[in-house]
Amino acid sequence: MNKKKVVALLLVTLLSILFVPGCAIGDLHIYASSTSGIGNVFKIGPLSCSKKEFRVYLTNYKNLYGTFDDTSLWNEGEDEELEAGIKSAVLDHLTRIYSLDLYARDNDIELTKSEEENCAKAAEEYYDSLTDADKSYMGASESDIKKMYMRYALAEKVYYGLMNSVDEEVSEDEARMMEAEVIFTPNKADADAIDSQLKAGTSFTALAQQYSKADSISVVFGRNEYPKEVDAVVFNMENGKNTGMITTDDGYYFFHCINKYNKELSEQNKANVIAERKNQLIQDMIKEQEEKYYSHFSESTLKNLVVNKTDEVKSDSFFQVLNKYVSFK
Repeated sequence: MNKKKVVALLLVTLLSILFVPGCAIGDLHIYASSTSGIGNVFKIGPLSCSKKEFRVYLTNYKNLYGTFDDTSLWNEGEDEELEAGIKSAVLDHLTRIYSLDLYARDNDIELTKSEEENCAKAAEEYYDSLTDADKSYMGASESDIKKMYMRYALAEKVYYGLMNSVDEEVSEDEARMMEAEVIFTPNKADADAIDSQLKAGTSFTALAQQYSKADSISVVFGRNEYPKEVDAVVFNMENGKNTGMITTDDGYYFFHCINKYNKELSEQNKANVIAERKNQLIQDMIKEQEEKYYSHFSESTLKNLVVNKTDEVKSDSFFQVLNKYVSFK
């Protein structure tokens, strides 16, 4: 397999991890239909995404992610998977923008006059940078680009406003990372045998090697990585102690505490706790929208939208130009 094909496969894999297509868009349930309105790819509540806007994103994604080490990945005629990955990435990106814009509508969040003017300046600069082939493929006017930039800027304003509202104070207990040995078995008879032998003084490690179905015997973990029944017990343990049998929906756990508080890892974990709080805030926001708005997605429209792979369609600065004029970080 040549270098170009290997890199293309790696890119497809990456896109599939980051942007998984499915029955939900932006975590909103999407009801597939033959149309979501004339010329639209999808509609969430009162907001619709046009084919023009989708092509602008397709063009920039294609040129940003369609090359590696100055090598184009689009010229060998075997790029169906790559195109599908790029389209899924764009779909995910745009639907998240629209979800954030709906939140802005619901909460009376708007761009200031100055922010709107900066979006107009960005649109003028970006549109002037387009080749004739770019303009022909996208089908978008400078006015269209301005509206896209305003939509994107508003989504960023909402996103960073939400992120800045998250409490970044994390207690040592909340961030605590433990070191332990674990035995897991889905089998009740085995769990009873383990429990009896531990009470009789048999080595925890020896029993783990004999019975455990866990991926590893030695583990380092924080809160919420195991079922809640486990957390309720293990975070009250002392060094050198064993738990009894812990029953969960998954099966049966036993733990031997090696270090109830790894200071270095606990400090590092504070950033993960904050990130999880931020992620949960976004998920809660989207869940609220899911309950409020009905959404449509045109499978046929998306299928008929193709990436223009010619060298003449070369725009890749859509996001860069906007960030030059508008930033909420």
